[in-house]
Amino acid sequence: MKKLKKRVFLGLGVLMAAYILFVVYDYLDNQKKEEQSRAFMEESNKVFNEYDIISLGVNPNNKTIKVHVPIEEEQRNELAYSLAQIAQKHGMKDYEVIVRAIKIRDGYPVTIVD
Repeated sequence: MKKLKKRVFLGLGVLMAAYILFVVYDYLDNQKKEEQSRAFMEESNKVFNEYDIISLGVNPNNKTIKVHVPIEEEQRNELAYSLAQIAQKHGMKDYEVIVRAIKIRDGYPVTIVD
């Protein structure tokens, strides 16, 4: 009976240690993603001055950077390239930059052109 108790406690101890390691790893991974996103957003403020950007968002779960610009903006490829370079600089090499042109009427987006 004592051997069984020892085995059960040993098994529970191993499971608790594995759970704690998982929680710590997940926390540190989330911190890294938040820091990358924050650094990217800070540096991408320079791009806001050069191009006409309506919105810019980073989704670390899907590894995408979405940018909405007005239809009149003609330098979409240059914008995507410069944002991709900023992303690579901050360790976000596998992120995809998606630039969409939208038409705004009365403050609401009406049509989206890819």
